[in-house]
Amino acid sequence: MFKNEKQQRVVEAAVALLDAAPDRRMNAVTLNKALFYLDLACLRDFGETLTRNTFVALDFGPVVAKYPQRVFKPLEANGLAKQLDEWDGSKPLELQKTLPRPDFLDKPRHELVEQVGAHFANLSSSKASDFSHDNPGWQLAYANGLRAGNPAQPIDLLIAMQQIMEDDPWLHEPHNLDAAVLAAADAADGVDW
Repeated sequence: MFKNEKQQRVVEAAVALLDAAPDRRMNAVTLNKALFYLDLACLRDFGETLTRNTFVALDFGPVVAKYPQRVFKPLEANGLAKQLDEWDGSKPLELQKTLPRPDFLDKPRHELVEQVGAHFANLSSSKASDFSHDNPGWQLAYANGLRAGNPAQPIDLLIAMQQIMEDDPWLHEPHNLDAAVLAAADAADGVDW
């Protein structure tokens, strides 16, 4: 059914995202952004991405590298989704059937699919692209790639993950080494030398 594990992983993720969307459909641009942010959330929460795919920085934001062949073609070839040609020029993907037992989507990862899918399903392609343009990983890869006249560059997901991390308030407190040393010294009973 699938060429390799990476293809199966990205197809399972795409099917789950489409299934979580209203009317079980999502614009192609938006689906790519949802896959990107799903992988970032999995990396943040589980220490590894779900799809194991490379994302590259294109003009309209991050996409799975070679996404027509790696995502859209296997979705259509396996009868899982089809790309529609709408009157307004959009080309959403519509889910035709789900996978009976996904191999890589356990309950915690499926909960992330629901959250990411709910967020991106209601965004237009331009809003999803605009959101992804705020991503520091995309910005760096785009600056070194297409903006500089080079081929599209892969996105460093560890840098990209910064966009979805919570802000730690202690990072904004003034540095006070004396207070830190005293707090550390008072934090435990200590041991006699």
